[in-house]
Amino acid sequence: MGQEVRSSEMHEECTRMRDLLVVQKQIIERHIDEHKWFQHIPEKDEAISDFLQKFGWIMRELICGYICPERFNCKIAQKYLPPKPDPK
Repeated sequence: MGQEVRSSEMHEECTRMRDLLVVQKQIIERHIDEHKWFQHIPEKDEAISDFLQKFGWIMRELICGYICPERFNCKIAQKYLPPKPDPK
């Protein structure tokens, strides 16, 4: 997704939505056949919807909180950032 960016400007909305969607699409395409089989869902569109309901939140949390280079400047990503280490 690119080089990590830190600045004093905080984004109100996602500036990397296209990147997020590309990654999610790749993950879904890689796993949708297995998901259909395990969940006994015959239709691909229904399986994609089910996959996103079950796993979309974790894909977003990982991408926004740990991978996105804009995560430190994004108000949306702040709740997904890993906890700061205890200085003790």
